[in-house]
Amino acid sequence: MKIRTKIFMANTLVAIILLGALTFITTRYSSNLLLSKMEEDVGYSVSQLSENVDNLLQSYEQVVDALYANSDLKDQIAKRYDNFLESYDVYLDEYIPFVNWVRSSSRNVLRVMTYTDNPTFQFADVRLIDQEIRQTPWYVKSQQSDMPLVKTWTYLGKDTYYRFGVFRLSQKVSGIGAEGNNVMYVAIDLPDRVLYDLVTKENSKQRFLIALPDGRIVVDNMDQSYDKKLSDSPFYSQIKGKSFYTGMYRFDDGSKYLLTAKELTSRGSIRGLKVINLTPIDELQAKVREIQQLAILLFALAVIVSVLALYFISAGLTKRLMQLANRMQRTDADNLQSFIEVKGNDEISRLGYIFNRMILRIDKLIKEVYESELDRKELELKKKESELYALQTQINPHYLFNTLNAIRGNLLEKGDKENAKIVKLLATSFRNVLSQSGQVVRLSEEIDIVDTYLRIQEFRFGERLAYDVHIPRELHQLEMPRLTLQTLVENAVVHALEKNEEMTTIVIRARIVDRDRYCATVEDNGPGITSDRLDEIIGRLNEPEGSDDGKRIGLRNVHQRLRRLYGSSYGIEFESVPGSGTKVTVVLPVSQ
Repeated sequence: MKIRTKIFMANTLVAIILLGALTFITTRYSSNLLLSKMEEDVGYSVSQLSENVDNLLQSYEQVVDALYANSDLKDQIAKRYDNFLESYDVYLDEYIPFVNWVRSSSRNVLRVMTYTDNPTFQFADVRLIDQEIRQTPWYVKSQQSDMPLVKTWTYLGKDTYYRFGVFRLSQKVSGIGAEGNNVMYVAIDLPDRVLYDLVTKENSKQRFLIALPDGRIVVDNMDQSYDKKLSDSPFYSQIKGKSFYTGMYRFDDGSKYLLTAKELTSRGSIRGLKVINLTPIDELQAKVREIQQLAILLFALAVIVSVLALYFISAGLTKRLMQLANRMQRTDADNLQSFIEVKGNDEISRLGYIFNRMILRIDKLIKEVYESELDRKELELKKKESELYALQTQINPHYLFNTLNAIRGNLLEKGDKENAKIVKLLATSFRNVLSQSGQVVRLSEEIDIVDTYLRIQEFRFGERLAYDVHIPRELHQLEMPRLTLQTLVENAVVHALEKNEEMTTIVIRARIVDRDRYCATVEDNGPGITSDRLDEIIGRLNEPEGSDDGKRIGLRNVHQRLRRLYGSSYGIEFESVPGSGTKVTVVLPVSQ
């Protein structure tokens, strides 16, 4: 028997057995399966509705929390006033903006009321807690807890003014006022339609009920009468005391429903609130009979289609296997160019793809080995060129330092100690500038560079220059980019000292600004800078590279380098008064 026949017969037998078993299971257990699916869907629907109710009520609780967080407003309401005008000013300036904010936070808020034991602060929406208030259901419920902050949800029934159902969120706030013994309540009234809107999004054939923690039913999409209690419902005994319940319930008229109830327990204010769903079972049984009939029909059609499909699949499968074997045998003769034309999307086609990738990978590896050898030789050549260039850059400064030292030695032999001193300072300055010590240096190293530079300028200008460095030793370990401070000092020499015939004093300071920043300043008593020129200089600091005109390049380079390294909050700042001098400050991070 050929392999094609074996595959066809085996697959046909397996298909018939599996289809028959599937049909049997479907017809026998479809009712239970659909019921389980219904319970799952209804449970998810009730859980989702419960979460939506929880989130909706929590959003309004957060609104009234604003008064609890507003200590000033609470104290103003609890304060005893000497006259009505004084309290009325507080009412207009403090309380009315709070009420307007609450109303603007949600268009569903019908009214905002505040109840207080302060008889000197009474208005239309601020009432005194009297005997009538103490007998209201929401006030009685709020007294059942000793907590300083208590939220309660109560159903007020049909409102005589609005002519629809209204429920209330009230919050008790204790321990306010100067004495800390005052009590205040803030309440917002909401229409029951905000909860009905959540229910109408669900299946209209299902019955949904929402009962507040006090047992009053605020939502019933099948019976929208008022003043109903959950305890009066016939199914109350099945869901009483259960945080989640699902099961069957049959009414007196014989109708059967899937009863699902969930109790909210996420917060104390809504603990005991129940969301209930009643789903009719009659539609489910009709669907089960339809599925049974459809399953038998599908079984017959599936057997016919499976036999035909298995025949053509087994024929095509064996044909491609033979083609794949023949191609593999010719791989050596084709010199890694024997590719297989891949058709289909199964294991045989995947095998063809893998074979083609293997051929390509082998060919690619051969080329990569060759190219990597060329790259290795080229890298060695570039490395030798870099080493040669580095050696050359070291020789040039070394030659310059040796030449300056030779000149200094010649001057010392001739007894010209003054000029020998300046040559030594010049050599030190060149060594500092051409040093390869890194981009960032300690503040102490930067001070040495500046000191050397100023000593050279002191030799040049004589008594016209005086400088002083006031940098505490504990700041010497801080870091800054190399030549930052030296550039600021050089700027002061060029624009203050050279343009001033009188003695110029340059003062260098550093101090800690805050935990994250410190600043270094260079201040002179030169001619200063006019306001227009100062604005022009500050504007040039932020110009992009390549846009300079040869002015202030050093300061701009320092400013832009600091911003690239540390961010926009760091850089150079200018202060100048014409005729009184200029102060340049560089702001740097404390830790880098």
